[in-house]
Amino acid sequence: MLVWPDGRTLGSIGGGCSEGRVTLLARDVIKSGGYLIHCVDMTGDIAEEEGMACGGIIELLIEASGN
Repeated sequence: MLVWPDGRTLGSIGGGCSEGRVTLLARDVIKSGGYLIHCVDMTGDIAEEEGMACGGIIELLIEASGN
C-alpha cells in the first residue's frame, strides 16, 4: 500500500478502521522520516468490532520514501 502526504493511497491492507489508522501513521512517518513497525490485530473481538472477517495479526513496516 502506498500513501502520499495528502492522504491519497494506492492499494490496500484490507480496508476498515485499521487501514485508516495505518494511513494516518504513514502520513506521520512521511513528515518525520524514518520508519515505524505497527501491529494490526484482526483476531476475535477486535476484528468483530471493526468489521474484519479475515482474522490474524499483521505486522507492518511503514517507511518513508527517500525521494
